[in-house]
Amino acid sequence: MVQIADLKSGAYWAHMGMDLAVGEQGETLISMEISSNIKQFYGYAHGGAIAGLLDSAIAVAINQQLDPGEGAYTAELKIHYLRLVSDGQLWGEGKVIQKGKNLIVGQGEIKDNAGQLVAFGTATFILTKVEECGESLR
Repeated sequence: MVQIADLKSGAYWAHMGMDLAVGEQGETLISMEISSNIKQFYGYAHGGAIAGLLDSAIAVAINQQLDPGEGAYTAELKIHYLRLVSDGQLWGEGKVIQKGKNLIVGQGEIKDNAGQLVAFGTATFILTKVEECGESLR
């Protein structure tokens, strides 16, 4: 299990400009600035960057449900894009739908600064046993 605060020190999060925030209801949110680094040719946030934010938001929710010595990684991600966005920040939030013996399923939403839904989706993660260093034991 990874500590949530440790996630923001990861290279991927730094590369994508992701950061942790706490919402008004105490929920854990992930923010991502729409910089030129994540825009596609037409000047909008790239779908892959939005998918990465969704995957990370769901992963944070899932990570909070893991037992010590347990890890999880994405096996499947399904996303529905609803609107284009070209500036500001995106906000991702995930939640766990169901945790089983080998799989855990979550869902998430990506919103813009105005609170409008940009994308939503679901993800299935495979549960694994991990050592402290993060090496898989399965």
